[in-house]
Amino acid sequence: EDGNDLWQPVPDSVTRLYNLATEDVLFEHLQTYGGKGWSTFTSVVTLICIILYFVTSSDSASFVVDMMAANGTPNPPVLQKIFWAVTEGAAAAVLMLVAGDDSPQAALKAVQALPIVLGLPYTFHLFYCCQSLLIVCKEEDGEMPIVRKNFTNFLLFNLEPMSFVAFLAPFIPAGAVAGKTWGGSPVLYQVGFGFFWLFFIVLCFLTLSDVAFSSMALAAYFLFGSAVALLRGQVREKLGITGDLVSDLVACNFWLPFAVGQMAGEDFTIPKLADETPSTPEVQEETLKVSDECKTVDI
Repeated sequence: EDGNDLWQPVPDSVTRLYNLATEDVLFEHLQTYGGKGWSTFTSVVTLICIILYFVTSSDSASFVVDMMAANGTPNPPVLQKIFWAVTEGAAAAVLMLVAGDDSPQAALKAVQALPIVLGLPYTFHLFYCCQSLLIVCKEEDGEMPIVRKNFTNFLLFNLEPMSFVAFLAPFIPAGAVAGKTWGGSPVLYQVGFGFFWLFFIVLCFLTLSDVAFSSMALAAYFLFGSAVALLRGQVREKLGITGDLVSDLVACNFWLPFAVGQMAGEDFTIPKLADETPSTPEVQEETLKVSDECKTVDI
């Protein structure tokens, strides 16, 4: 065979759009509607719509950034809005100039990848924002008391010694916490947690030989983090600390060393306090006022 069977004859009016450049597909498609004058008209209308889309999008983005820069003011200064619009346009122009004639789409591809790279950490931040919003709604509804017991140390970037140990060997402080929570020998819990952590480390090294092991390593990490989250829930139950399973899962999977150090820094000798906090915000406010008056009298 000479390869002629691979070619299929088509009429002169047929165009294989997938053989064209990306920026030519739209206008080539518009030319199929009507004659030359009509295709020109539709192309001009399309260009005007694209320009209006980019202008309105830039105006909206500038307005949002202007509001954030003005501390959330709903009517920010107009000159400040113009500044942000010019800055965004200048940044886009510089990217286009840097790309050059050899690879004009290189800058656009870099810009397209930038929101994905920067948006991934912000997605994890949104987890906490949504959880915080849920807690505030429960407080306003009276389902959760406003004045309640929390962990002694803050979760993010706490300076507990076990937080630094947990970066390399989280099973050591996790096993010690499990022994205080469930009772028994901490060594047995450390061996159990250590097995899961060792399994994760082995899969990470196997990834160097085959990338397919990376998915298994990620699954093993989340398995270990979920086990620590269950332990965190039991610690909260034992010490009378409020919270929920979603918060435990997010904290232990995305901030594992600090979550382990936070639990290790708690004093397990303090007995659990009975929850005598009033359930409604009005009663809580009245209770706080009475408490303040009592303190004033004692002084």
